[in-house]
Amino acid sequence: MEQREIIQRYIDGFERKKTKSEEFANDFMNLKRQSAKYKTDQNYTTWAAEKPENFKKNRYKDIFPFDHSRVELSLITSDEDTDYINASFIKGVYGPRAYIATQGPLPSTLVEFWRMIWEYNIGIIVMACMEFEMGKKKCERYWAEVGCEVLQCGPFSITCTKEEKKTDYVIRLLAITYGNEIRIVHQVHYKNWPDHDVPSSVNNILQMIQDIRLLQRDDNPPICVHCSAGCGRTGVICAIDYIWRLLKDEIIPVNFSVYSIIQEMRTQRSSLVQTKEQYELVYNAVIYLFKKELEKINGTTNTEENATFMRTPDPQEPNRDLINLSSG
Repeated sequence: MEQREIIQRYIDGFERKKTKSEEFANDFMNLKRQSAKYKTDQNYTTWAAEKPENFKKNRYKDIFPFDHSRVELSLITSDEDTDYINASFIKGVYGPRAYIATQGPLPSTLVEFWRMIWEYNIGIIVMACMEFEMGKKKCERYWAEVGCEVLQCGPFSITCTKEEKKTDYVIRLLAITYGNEIRIVHQVHYKNWPDHDVPSSVNNILQMIQDIRLLQRDDNPPICVHCSAGCGRTGVICAIDYIWRLLKDEIIPVNFSVYSIIQEMRTQRSSLVQTKEQYELVYNAVIYLFKKELEKINGTTNTEENATFMRTPDPQEPNRDLINLSSG
């Protein structure tokens, strides 16, 4: 079956599905039931997270990384360092470690966070929460603001040399120093996404993901994505990016299913895409992308927006604003 037929069939199915709002609720409840089974399944243990020396490193006491997919740290910077961080590898379209989904750092885990970024040579950090939300601390500040003093996290020194402000997010250029080496990391910080809720429009989320893929086209090294717990908003970003890759590479399978993709991601980290509203947001983003792709295939639109928004980033011709951000 051709991609056009697969995409059209899925759009048609969605249009039928959205007339029955209970179907989304039922799908999401099935996801939650399946995830609940993992708590008694020996293939989904969380022993490392529950060790006494590691338990306090978890921001939330019900979000632990599975042992089989957790990120292990081997870079040692002090005698107190262990191999534990509340972070999980998430599979991509082409490899087992396309993303690292992690919680927002605690005051006591700032060094672990930067040890992970350094060890796995991360070039992009996507932050989908604010430092404070609803009067509560959701993430310890691990980055420096442009023009501000150097932030010291153990042996890691962090400065912000440039930033670019978008509608709902900002891209910071961070210079990280460890020993005698300096590396550049882009932090893409989405600032307008309510906790346990969804933005009013998917457009700016999609624009952010496109900017991320202009900065890094492939999945090696992994892209680090976090919110506060590293599961709700984090899962939405990973799921949309994963599906967009299938679409761009024209490999949407005949049995394509948003439900199945999220279910598979939940076998790698619990509670990814945490609420029914976030689940519907992934659907809405996918249908938007599918409709744009179908218009392009059918030649029914030649607008500049569609030509720019849906094209696969060309590494030889990247976004000029991001070039300016990355240089100098």
